[in-house]
Amino acid sequence: MKDREKVMTALLEKLMKIFEVMKRANMPNQEACQSHLLKMRDEGAIKFDINKGFWSIKT
Repeated sequence: MKDREKVMTALLEKLMKIFEVMKRANMPNQEACQSHLLKMRDEGAIKFDINKGFWSIKT
């Protein structure tokens, strides 16, 4: 499974902080995870709540 699919699957379950996403998606480090999350946010697939620090699927 690709990293993007792993992240989307993880975020389907609940809102998560970056370290939770890293664990669920089995990503090696924070930089790789952050890079994927930011790219997906720019594409409009996910969103980030800056006040709470949670990533979620964009609805």
